[in-house]
Amino acid sequence: MKIAVFSDIHGNLKALREVLARIREHSPDLTVFLGDIFQRGNEETECLELLKESGIVCLKGNCELYAEHGVDVDPDVEHLRVYYDGIREKLSEEQLDFIRKMPLFYETEVCGRKMRFSHFLFLDIDAPYPFLPLSSLKNGVFDEACRSSEIAGYDLVAVGHSHRNFVNGNVVSVSASGLERASYLIIEADENAVTYEHISIE
Repeated sequence: MKIAVFSDIHGNLKALREVLARIREHSPDLTVFLGDIFQRGNEETECLELLKESGIVCLKGNCELYAEHGVDVDPDVEHLRVYYDGIREKLSEEQLDFIRKMPLFYETEVCGRKMRFSHFLFLDIDAPYPFLPLSSLKNGVFDEACRSSEIAGYDLVAVGHSHRNFVNGNVVSVSASGLERASYLIIEADENAVTYEHISIE
């Protein structure tokens, strides 16, 4: 089975079209978007519509949480209140409903190989803001989460959010497809192994 994964498009419609075209060349069995449609670019609603129409698995990132609930779910982003209040006013009810229905994670199993996809690792999946903070990458909390028994239960866990490519045990991060140094991830899984490759878009 071949799986394509990309993340963090951030309102960049040209980049979204490019990554979807590149991914189609691989003829994947499954394509997963790890979240963050909004913020930075100015074509957020166009990106949202293209993702809606694409039929791929679209997961909820922190930007979708802010679009759905407002920035009160995350005290670290008070400076984005005006932006997300504007986004919430601009989105149609149909678009908001799509965002509400975006899951926080997606799991699949191929030949006994378990994989999980999410925007980032979770601190508390039931909390209003469920993800670990980005600061967890610097203070050792993320490393500890990667070594947890929960994560150890998967052959591969794919995340975005950090805007960079890295590997920490069985956790694989893919950089932002809508920003500089963009890439996507191609995963291949069979009865023998799960392998992956970061592929640069630039």
